[in-house]
Amino acid sequence: MGRLWRCLAQGEYGELRDCPLFESDFLQVTRSGEAANRVTVGIAATSPLLPLPDLMLLARPVPASPPNTEELQLFGLLPLSCVRLSLHSRRRHQLRARLATGRTFYLQLLASPRRLKRLFTRWIQLLFLLRDPGLCPLGPPVPRGLPGVVGDPQDPPGDRVEL
Repeated sequence: MGRLWRCLAQGEYGELRDCPLFESDFLQVTRSGEAANRVTVGIAATSPLLPLPDLMLLARPVPASPPNTEELQLFGLLPLSCVRLSLHSRRRHQLRARLATGRTFYLQLLASPRRLKRLFTRWIQLLFLLRDPGLCPLGPPVPRGLPGVVGDPQDPPGDRVEL
């Protein structure tokens, strides 16, 4: 169980305790890639009856937590209907989250080098699933030639797609 799931299980978030949750640690970065804050992102389905996840959870480390425990503090619960997640840079393992208000933030996946590629592939598959359940690829994580190209100009053109 991940740290975000443990945070939900301990706190006053009783209704979220049993939700299926996909979570990872990210570094919030500026558009150009400069580090800003560490954040844990979770994507959850609030009901087992829902065919797709419907909630994005955001948490940050509690500043006064003892070393090696890193407790999390939940600071955001966003309906996925108000968030558009997309690939920002495949090369830098970055996602883009655009809120319904127009605010955009960028997230760079944090994982060990051994797990980074596989975990980022899972996030890309989740993006496809959220966009269109029938589009979720079984092969390469990013299809070529989709309209709406965004991303790092140094990424190969086929690797920059908006989902």
